[in-house]
Amino acid sequence: MKGIRKAASLVLACTLFLGLTANASAAASNKVLNQVRNEYTSYEKKAVKAYEKYRDDTNKEYRAYRDKEQASFDTFGKQTSDDLAQLNQLLEADVAKLEAQFGANKEYSSKLRTYKSQINAKSLGSPMQNYAQSINPNSLGSLMSHYKSAINENSLASPMMKYRNAVNEHSLASPMSFYRQAVSANSLASPMSELRHQSSPTSLASVMQKYRQGKLTQKQALAEWNSILKRETKSIQTIGDKTKKDITTISTTTSNDILSQKSKTVNGILEQRQKTLQEISDTRKNYFGEGIPFSDLIPDLGEPQIMMKGKWIALPHQPVIQNNVVYVPVRAVFENVNPEMKLTKKGDVITISNPAVKVTINSKAATVGGKSVTLPAAPKLIKGNAMIPLQLVEESYNGTVRWDAALKTIFID
Repeated sequence: MKGIRKAASLVLACTLFLGLTANASAAASNKVLNQVRNEYTSYEKKAVKAYEKYRDDTNKEYRAYRDKEQASFDTFGKQTSDDLAQLNQLLEADVAKLEAQFGANKEYSSKLRTYKSQINAKSLGSPMQNYAQSINPNSLGSLMSHYKSAINENSLASPMMKYRNAVNEHSLASPMSFYRQAVSANSLASPMSELRHQSSPTSLASVMQKYRQGKLTQKQALAEWNSILKRETKSIQTIGDKTKKDITTISTTTSNDILSQKSKTVNGILEQRQKTLQEISDTRKNYFGEGIPFSDLIPDLGEPQIMMKGKWIALPHQPVIQNNVVYVPVRAVFENVNPEMKLTKKGDVITISNPAVKVTINSKAATVGGKSVTLPAAPKLIKGNAMIPLQLVEESYNGTVRWDAALKTIFID
């Protein structure tokens, strides 16, 4: 009897010991499981937040650029439309004057008809119709229609559409969509979904499930989890970096393509206007002994600009006015002044050959052709671009340079 009670006591002791050991093991396991789960949720929250900030900032930049370009187009479109109306009014008055002077003379009847036809924007093939069509954004193949298409985010394969699609997280295969998928735990085979899977003790064949089932020791489980966490976070970082690089490339390409088209449109219209008015004036002189003068059209695109020898200069960064000082982008301006010039930048020092110019960012001291000059304001970086006071161009250019505040235009002749 004593033996039986002794054996029962031993069994009870063993049971209590094993129960305590099991409970201790379970407590340790839960601690590790919670640690891993917290690491995952903390990283997911951080990664998603970083993605959303980049997405929102990038979309804001896109919308600002799109709206700026649309405003520029609208301003120039209204200006050219008003110009056509003013020219029509001027020429109608001129016809009335000629009719009063020559209308009674039958020798001039044919000449008057021809002149009226040339100044009529609705007359097929007339000089004035050529100008009217060039500024019509709805005329197929016109200069203004090309400009309109380039900045239209809904125009198939336009530069603006490419930019819009790139920053759209829902656009198929866009850089932003790849980034969004990478940080989404619900996106199939994404790095984040892999982290969620491996951190879950209920997910089939996950690291944490194997640990919970005793197939991996704590040390093995944590080592494997840390390796996966490092691998997948690096993958997300790589995808994020590539997205940013791709979008920067696309936005730059878009800006360059639109600027190129804007230049073709603006200068093309100025050339067509000049040709149209010259033909009309020549016809008038040939028929009636005297031409007719017309004022120049200085394009208005809603921001400061440079006109060089009658041509609108396409600049990736337009002039900026700060504290009554006109700043211009150093490289772009001197490249237009002399396409063969060379520019080097070492730290804050910018050296230009032909013309020989040397300036330092944030310093008013400069040299032009070996001579020291003091600028009215120091060159500075504006949005990352090296900008110089207009006076430096005046000092180094063998010609005239002037700023017209009313027209917001720098004239270089």
